[in-house]
Amino acid sequence: MSVTNVFREDFPNHISDVCAVKFSSLGKMGKPKDDGEYTLLACVVKRDSDGNLEVVSLGTGSKCIGASLLPCNGDALHDSHAEVIARRAFVSYLIEQIIHAASGNGSILECTESGKYKVKPGFTFHFYSSHTPCGDASIFPKQEWSQDCFGGELVDTKEGLFLDEVNMGILKNLTNGKRSTLGSTGEPLSKKLKNDMQENTDSVTHQSLYHQEIDNPTVCLQNILENSSIISGVHTQSKEQHSQACIAEATDIHRTGAKCVSGELEDPKVAGANYHVTGVLRTKPGRGDPTLSLSCSDKIFKWTILGMQGALLMPFLEKPVYLESITIGHCPYSQEAMERAVFARFRDRVQVFNLPPGFNQVIPSIFQSSIAFPYSRSVVTSNCANPDRVKPSPNSLIWSLTDFHINRHEVSVNGYKLGTTKKNVGTMKSWVSICRQVLLQKVLLLLEKTGRSSEPYKGKSYAECKELSENYQMAWITLKNHILCNWTKKPIHTKEFKPDSCSNFSYKFFSK
Repeated sequence: MSVTNVFREDFPNHISDVCAVKFSSLGKMGKPKDDGEYTLLACVVKRDSDGNLEVVSLGTGSKCIGASLLPCNGDALHDSHAEVIARRAFVSYLIEQIIHAASGNGSILECTESGKYKVKPGFTFHFYSSHTPCGDASIFPKQEWSQDCFGGELVDTKEGLFLDEVNMGILKNLTNGKRSTLGSTGEPLSKKLKNDMQENTDSVTHQSLYHQEIDNPTVCLQNILENSSIISGVHTQSKEQHSQACIAEATDIHRTGAKCVSGELEDPKVAGANYHVTGVLRTKPGRGDPTLSLSCSDKIFKWTILGMQGALLMPFLEKPVYLESITIGHCPYSQEAMERAVFARFRDRVQVFNLPPGFNQVIPSIFQSSIAFPYSRSVVTSNCANPDRVKPSPNSLIWSLTDFHINRHEVSVNGYKLGTTKKNVGTMKSWVSICRQVLLQKVLLLLEKTGRSSEPYKGKSYAECKELSENYQMAWITLKNHILCNWTKKPIHTKEFKPDSCSNFSYKFFSK
């Protein structure tokens, strides 16, 4: 088990800025609409020995395909959450870097004596997510966010924090009618509230409030609720009800839509802090049709041991490619929950089994930025005239630092390329560059580019090609046997497909 390096204090904000700038540089196609759409952003960022940061893959999105809709020829994305999109786009980046290294062009990879490739010294990779990953990382007491939330959350999701209308009305009185939300400026709400209260110099009563400690939202908001000189027109009964609601809020937890996997402990789903269990595997929620896609919290844990490159690419690499850090944007957040989700919940069990050579648990440094993603749910809600209309974007954006994406990004909807019709489903016109079918064919082309024999891959299905990575499969089996025994299994028909014969495949998915 290895631990990462020390980072400068401004690193989380720096990486957030770099990712936001990259997103902004992409064209308008597929981005959230201005009428109240939000999205989630994730990126893989390369860092060189001088500390320079560069985004090498990017993904947005929050959707998944239900179990009954999974394709049989690998042509649609099963999981379109931002984190997963960014990881798959990163695989495309690594494939092209191997090609550059094999041809003697500039690359962050170098060939070893074994004929495989490894990351050159000085280069590391870092992960950014504008939100807390769904699943285990999103479950934590609301009071842990008290210094920034003030106990009045309306939408309790992994990507949003804003006050309910009752407490918002109270704060409007305190802030001259200005809407106070978390995330629109990156300034903590408690600090903003203090500053706004200081501006109201015509009121004497509030002076004693902003000098109090605001670490406890229950006490602070209760004091406000009881101060009739500030909250004019609120009856005693209403104030008591608001106070009781605030106390209940302080003992509640943030919730996740991810469902416990069969075989794991079930959520009690009782009111308050005992609604969820923690530390268990979960699947992402789906509308109506349940999904088989594991939560992002669970997938990130898997990456800390198996790496980011996946099974198909592992035969070309000397060792897995691990993340050195994870930065979460400004949103409801708990350091303890993040650490639990990413490594701590399985720490004792990881220490008792041996992994194949090259594999190890690499624990990334975990940070939170004070900068909110401009298209996050909380920011969009704060700027929307009608918060009830706020909704997630149906699109996923895909980009990587490759020739294919040099002057463009892709947009996916329901796992297929934007604009796909029923007639085009099942053809190359519906594919995005990171679906299973395309990644498999890229790996087969990689054999030719690197001078490796294609004989072991001839006639084999997607699943059989993955099995050729023996060390990776040994590590995955070990991990499943000891920790992830309840990890969901996709139907066999989703893995049995073979490479589709496309004469212009190389031109379409590798050219500029």
